[in-house]
Amino acid sequence: MNKEQINRLEELLIVIPTKMCRNMNQRFINFILKDFSKEIAKHHFMILKLLQEQKKLFVSEIVQMLGITKSQMTVSVDKLIKLAYVERLADPNDRRKIFISLTKEGEDITSKISKRIKQRFFEDIKQLTQKELDDLEKGLIVLTKLCSLTEK
Repeated sequence: MNKEQINRLEELLIVIPTKMCRNMNQRFINFILKDFSKEIAKHHFMILKLLQEQKKLFVSEIVQMLGITKSQMTVSVDKLIKLAYVERLADPNDRRKIFISLTKEGEDITSKISKRIKQRFFEDIKQLTQKELDDLEKGLIVLTKLCSLTEK
């Protein structure tokens, strides 16, 4: 088993839009999240992960990326603020616009959860043969390409 290939597969799995693999994604992430605070749901983690990758985003950008309603997003952000994982920041160019960004605590919990996801992924993936790993990687590349085509 090649660690670089496992890392590529894991990255490919993360970029597949949630809508395309909602059930598998939800079961996998929820399994991991049960080891952490019961207050963090899958959609909270998805928000945290987006913010970790993008540093700061407008609420409307997160709504579009996750395909959730603005009211769901408001409730989620309020909860994440209460947990001290995110903060609201005014756009210096337009104070009417509000960015959401991770706090230090948010960075820490997102990194811990991501690390646990990688560990779990490795535990699951090591049960596959090399041919199955190669086939899975090829399939995920094709699926990622397909997903990017459907986003246009």
